[in-house]
Amino acid sequence: MPVSLPFHVSCGLDAPRLYQLRDGRFQLIDQIPATPFMSGYRYLIVEEALAAFLADCGVERVRYEPAILFDRASGTEHGGHVQVHVNQFFASGDIKDLALDGPRILTMNDTAYFVSLDLKRQLERSPFAYLRFTEGFTGFAGIAA
Repeated sequence: MPVSLPFHVSCGLDAPRLYQLRDGRFQLIDQIPATPFMSGYRYLIVEEALAAFLADCGVERVRYEPAILFDRASGTEHGGHVQVHVNQFFASGDIKDLALDGPRILTMNDTAYFVSLDLKRQLERSPFAYLRFTEGFTGFAGIAA
């Protein structure tokens, strides 16, 4: 029986890097517009519509919290995004031994985000065409699984 792997999920748009400030806001590091899906060390920030979609899919072990993006250059704050706290972690060596039944989001090293095949299929049928998926580590950091 073939091993089921999760799918690395990313944004097909150039997303700015973010830094979480002590007050909880996320400062834009790069001077490019915010995108509907931004991930990095210890954060997954998505547009409100995608967060609502994930909640409707019944993704377990996640928590949602409104996120404020702060542009220090202009001094402006922007809403419309949600921080998705993913509480299903794995290490790279465990990728072939994960429970992937149902709609799931997982994080590796609290930096990279992966979804189960079930959730990938639901997202592919959704209006969120900017999402990109690669199986396992294929195309991820130049390695394969």
